[in-house]
Amino acid sequence: MIASADLRMSRKLALLALTAASAMALLGAGPADALPYRDTLTQWADRLDAAAVELDQAPVQTSTRIGEGGLMKLGSSGERVGRLAQRLAELGLLPADKVSEVFTTDIDRAVKAFQLAQRMKPDGLIGAGTRAALDRTPAEAAALMRQSAVAMRSFRDTAPDNILVVNLTNQTTTLVRGGEEELTMRAIVGRPSRETPLLTDRITHVIVNPTWTVPPTVLKEDKLPNLRAKGTPGIQNAIVYLDGQEVAPETVDWHDVTPGRVRIVQQPGDHNALGRFRFNLTNPYDIYLHGTNEPRLFARELRSISSGCVRLEDPRKLAELLLQGTSVTPERIDRMLGKQQPQWVKLAAPMPVQFVYWIATVEADGAVRLHPDIYDRLDDAPAAVSVPAPLSGALPGTTPAAAPALSPAAMPPAGGQPNAGRAAMPLDKSGTAEKSADKSSV
Repeated sequence: MIASADLRMSRKLALLALTAASAMALLGAGPADALPYRDTLTQWADRLDAAAVELDQAPVQTSTRIGEGGLMKLGSSGERVGRLAQRLAELGLLPADKVSEVFTTDIDRAVKAFQLAQRMKPDGLIGAGTRAALDRTPAEAAALMRQSAVAMRSFRDTAPDNILVVNLTNQTTTLVRGGEEELTMRAIVGRPSRETPLLTDRITHVIVNPTWTVPPTVLKEDKLPNLRAKGTPGIQNAIVYLDGQEVAPETVDWHDVTPGRVRIVQQPGDHNALGRFRFNLTNPYDIYLHGTNEPRLFARELRSISSGCVRLEDPRKLAELLLQGTSVTPERIDRMLGKQQPQWVKLAAPMPVQFVYWIATVEADGAVRLHPDIYDRLDDAPAAVSVPAPLSGALPGTTPAAAPALSPAAMPPAGGQPNAGRAAMPLDKSGTAEKSADKSSV
């Protein structure tokens, strides 16, 4: 019985994959040619506009909203599970007689089918990303596509030929040099409670083997409670200072100690929260780019989990590219890494950095992708609304399904101002962060 069920599930997933391919064809999608970055942005914007027109022309249907809430998975129950099941039925992924307020194996299979068609990890979990994708209506998707198309064209017309682009919504970082895309990697950005701000900045230095000084917010909310409860900050190879003096943390009664009296510095190494590379920006908000000691986190579909700074999947490669034109070769980087001491290297020329919030993007094969509203920029909608029906066909014997090439999206912030309350990093006369300051929101 299990083998038979698995076979049926495999066939359904394969059919959904074909449906996704059909939807991409309707949207005029195809493998993107290698183009200069400005031409790529033009192509993406044109494709998003075309996809929006297709969605505008679709018929109308009713769409049930699941709404925000906790994680749902196999075995969960309640009203939101019922709304989830109803939404899956509307999409043609769940028979009407299987709608239930209990998260059954039928609902689990339908969720995984939806996730696979959306190019998400098919884990059957209804977290923020999958829930947003299910709640997104075609009308909303069309508006968000157009919004991103406008933003991309504006960026195309104003950005320099050399720039590092950090897209917060899909958590990626792209290096463009000489107008050509040179490197793209996954990134980790700020969690909703500690947002990464939209910044226009520049990288001035690369630090090999950085130390990490715990920033005020992390110290107050995370590490000082650890000291009070366990007598340790919970950071490997860290030095704890009280009133400027190094102390053995287990010998101090921390309950009456205020955060301003404490400083915690993690020493360089593979265990360091910044990894082996830090890329200094010039903003006064302690926001910069760096590596990590937890590379496993890049496997996550949704990677808005940092305390504000941007973690990079391949910081070594970015460092090598940025340091071209200096005396620091890849071989010299190897020697620097072996010394286990912080070493600063100034770039031959500062590299501009732009943080963007492009809610719709185009995949390498031309599929349109909408990303989660990680910073909650969208207003909640009614439980049910009338919206244009999706483009693609349904599974045999079911109602029409939503276009699988589409997944969750987000509105851009109203402005580019960073979060209030971040501790400022002191600047030297050139506007570059002082070398002695390594505080950050990691």
